[in-house]
Amino acid sequence: MKRICFLCLVMSLLLFIAGCWDQDLLKDARLLYGGGFDFAPKGKLRVTFVIQDVPAGEQQSPKNDIISAEGDTPMDAREHADDQISRHLRSYKNRFVLIGEELAKQDIYPVLEVFYRDPKSALNARIGVAQGTAEDILSLKKVGNVLIAEEIDELIKSKEETTTVPKVTLEKIYPVMLDPGEDFVLPYLMEQGARVDVSRIAMFHNNKLTGTLSPEESSMYLLLKNSKGKEARFTQNMSSIGEMSTTEDNPQRRYDFLTFNVDKLKRKMKLKVQSGNQITVHLNLKLKVSVIEYPKDRLEKKQVVAELNKRLSKKMTDLAQKTLEHMQKARCDGLGIGRQLMAFHPRVWKQQKEEWGSNYQKVKFAPVIQVEITKQGIIN
Repeated sequence: MKRICFLCLVMSLLLFIAGCWDQDLLKDARLLYGGGFDFAPKGKLRVTFVIQDVPAGEQQSPKNDIISAEGDTPMDAREHADDQISRHLRSYKNRFVLIGEELAKQDIYPVLEVFYRDPKSALNARIGVAQGTAEDILSLKKVGNVLIAEEIDELIKSKEETTTVPKVTLEKIYPVMLDPGEDFVLPYLMEQGARVDVSRIAMFHNNKLTGTLSPEESSMYLLLKNSKGKEARFTQNMSSIGEMSTTEDNPQRRYDFLTFNVDKLKRKMKLKVQSGNQITVHLNLKLKVSVIEYPKDRLEKKQVVAELNKRLSKKMTDLAQKTLEHMQKARCDGLGIGRQLMAFHPRVWKQQKEEWGSNYQKVKFAPVIQVEITKQGIIN
């Protein structure tokens, strides 16, 4: 009897339990795999969406459908794009967001705000800046035999592993955009014929694009940030200054270059505030590297390796100084020096936070990089 009463109670409770009132069926959706944002005439915003359609037949391959629309806001432009397609546009599978260069020079937070407000947005989507317009890159549709959405996503992922661009997603960038003591950087994508090049970093200050770093400087910044990927390769000219001037047009000068990979990285950063609130940042990096290529060889000689260590240390220190100078020129506090001041020197930060962009340019950086060749390859 008790069992019957219990079953009746359960059945009656089920009558009051709501069903899937918020369901959004996949058969009613068109999935967005990538999106781009650009400036449009008359102050409007132009969006470009990559929609991937999977044909019913097993023999047919997926195809990209590129949709562009204009609106006053990202959501308004998305609604206009939705009018051009059957079913409803959804961003569950969004892989990346590209922002055109001119639009990125403005505050990009209003463009991204819609992603954070929607609970169904894919916040693990990567984000980058497109040279020129995002629409031009997405309009490629394919790179070789690979669909553009997959190509960009995989290309950025591979460059993250080679310490070329930072690992940045919509989720990771959000707290930094709201932090006055730190700036962020994003991958910088360039159209190269029918392909896409991702070898540079775009610098930001106050959520606005302020400059770019060269490929070597981009990798150096990530080392200074202590964000090394699986690999970090550099190629340096090991000629002396006199030799470089006399072999400029000599084909044999290619023998003077050494390519190495950073195997281990140890970083120490110390911030000092001196009289007059002069801020000095000491950056010490110890790199243990393996030689990938050095046509001159002779690495079996200890004195040769010692001389190479000395020259590499000097060249990498110079590269670090050059990278930091470019970052200061762009007012990009990508190392979070302002955050260090907040934590350890709150009085100084209180005095400088209102004009931190210009005050950051007065910070003195003292990088010292020590390179030690620990692996020479199987030849030696």
